[in-house]
Amino acid sequence: MKTRLIIALVLVLMLFSFACKRKAEQLPDQDIAQQVTTFAPLPSFKEVYSTLDQVQVKDISAAVPTTTYKTKQEEVRNAFSLGLLTADAVLAAKGRNKGKLSDISAQMMTLTSLLGLESEVNRLGDNMKSMIEKEQWEELDKALDFHKDDVESKLWESENFDNYTLMLMGGWIEAANRIAWLINQNYETTRTSVLAQKGTFNHLLNNLKQIKTPHITEQAAFVKAVTQTEELKAILDNDKDGTYTKEQIEQIIAKTEAIKATFQE
Repeated sequence: MKTRLIIALVLVLMLFSFACKRKAEQLPDQDIAQQVTTFAPLPSFKEVYSTLDQVQVKDISAAVPTTTYKTKQEEVRNAFSLGLLTADAVLAAKGRNKGKLSDISAQMMTLTSLLGLESEVNRLGDNMKSMIEKEQWEELDKALDFHKDDVESKLWESENFDNYTLMLMGGWIEAANRIAWLINQNYETTRTSVLAQKGTFNHLLNNLKQIKTPHITEQAAFVKAVTQTEELKAILDNDKDGTYTKEQIEQIIAKTEAIKATFQE
């Protein structure tokens, strides 16, 4: 009787151990579990671009940077650049700027190999070329929206939170830069409220501080850009009833330009 009881207890312990092992195998490892709970999904930078509905096409076209943004080929810079160029592509599409769209599309094609996004970005490039030639602006705007969601989802679902954050950073920095530039051309206090994105930049900064990958955190440009983003957030946090002075708008332009330049060092 005693022997049978011991055997039964051993069997129960073995089954319990097996069940725990199976459960552990179904859970993400500790590092991934920590990332899932600390990295926050970020909203689309197109929230800032909503103000473009009240801006004339020729003025939007003038807001597209005259020089297409380029950096050296390196994963961190590629991720930031892809987000930034996507923001420029949306702006160029809204401004019906065919020449800049073609240049931006060509530059985006060069960024895919280090990010594992060849199929997503190349597919967009093929679609953009056809739509630009046919001047299908509404279809192009939708295609860029789909591309943005597609790339962001792939990076998030593959748990590539570092590049996800860097790409969204590029998009938000450029969107804030270009909208601030437009507002500064014809400053009105009420128009500045679209830049009151304090929650988004708080999440962005928190995400940047969660990045622990050595080949990113050991780069002087990344460290400098995080500090500059903190300084940008301080400007955005210093609003008055959700609006900004002309001096603050100029500070936002200068700080976002500085962040862009940092990734070109």
